[in-house]
Amino acid sequence: MVKEISVIVPIYNVELYLRECLDSILKQTGVNFEIVCVDDGSTDTSQFILKEYARMDSRIKIYTHLHNMGHATTRNDGYRYAKGEYLYTIDSDDILVDGALHRMYTCVKDHNLDLLAFSAKAFLDKDYITEIWEENEYVRKQEYPGIYNGPELFALLMKNNDRVIANRVLYCYKREFFLKNNLFDEEGLRYADDSMFSYYMAAKRVMCISDQLYLRRYRRGSTVTSPLKKIHLESLIILFEAEMNKWRTLKFRNEINQQIERYFDLRLKEIHRLQCLFQQEKSEEICLKEYPSDSYFCKRFIRQEPLYSECLSDEQIDKIRKSEFVILYGAGFIATEVARVLEYKAITDYVVAVTEPQDNKQLFRGRRIKKITNLTNLNKALVVVAVSKRNEKEIMKLLSDYGFHNIMWIVLN
Repeated sequence: MVKEISVIVPIYNVELYLRECLDSILKQTGVNFEIVCVDDGSTDTSQFILKEYARMDSRIKIYTHLHNMGHATTRNDGYRYAKGEYLYTIDSDDILVDGALHRMYTCVKDHNLDLLAFSAKAFLDKDYITEIWEENEYVRKQEYPGIYNGPELFALLMKNNDRVIANRVLYCYKREFFLKNNLFDEEGLRYADDSMFSYYMAAKRVMCISDQLYLRRYRRGSTVTSPLKKIHLESLIILFEAEMNKWRTLKFRNEINQQIERYFDLRLKEIHRLQCLFQQEKSEEICLKEYPSDSYFCKRFIRQEPLYSECLSDEQIDKIRKSEFVILYGAGFIATEVARVLEYKAITDYVVAVTEPQDNKQLFRGRRIKKITNLTNLNKALVVVAVSKRNEKEIMKLLSDYGFHNIMWIVLN
């Protein structure tokens, strides 16, 4: 009989928690499943526990690495061995709530989904005290009813400043979708960041339900609570490059690209934070020269090039470059994006203006912000309007009343 779900369990030295994890899977009902256990060279009694459970239940399949190969390779092997129609992976120190697999399967099957996202409740292990956890860390702030395509839901989550939860254990996905889009982890990474970016980008049908189907354990010695190492930074850079290369091949609307770049900005900030941390501790530095000079990481992180340059077309850039005077109208997010592109294109001779400068914001990227009505002596200038179009009529009337007629409106959404 074809299995409906393959539950993949990567395992490494979890003898204290493995029984509870396996028990929580085995007592799931209402769905036909297999449990694919891949032991990554454990040196404790995890292998003996696996064999004990496999003797009791034929749904448990055991695969073993002779040497520790890292979480990414271990999980990939689990994907390769899995035979189920849908794939789900669980961390071997965590717990599935009762009925979780049935709820997952009902959603993905009834709605023909590529990808299903859900939530989890975090909890502290017995006698473990820490300040780095939050009970609702894996719960999204808002509801997302209905079915989306992946990029649309990803952009909506980012726009709402909600959680694009990067934990593979909180997603169930169609095996055919996984294989067709080659969604295996980056092979050989010693530290596997659970990025879901490629999954969202490839998915045609996605649901995000609010059900908390998973119990996430915070414990001493886990990947989440262990001290950061250089391999964390190396892995983040490699994953960043892979995701950026993926984005290069895709064509989305401006509003989706805008939110994707916000995502990459956050990733870069985390990379930068870790790099500064290791440098302060006099750890071995990451050798950035190992990365190609034309790679997106080097362009954005080293040379500070803008990634989202589509906010200005080549024709608009040419018109701005040929103008004798340029006024950038706006000092918010859109204006920042436009300014980054202008400066990258070596267009630096422009004045920044708004309707009414705020007392707490006098400067924009090191330039004094002017009041547009005080620049009537420049009414022949090209005014590049970089604000939301919500107040388009009022702004256009204001500019017209003060003699500004050479206007270029930049639209990002």
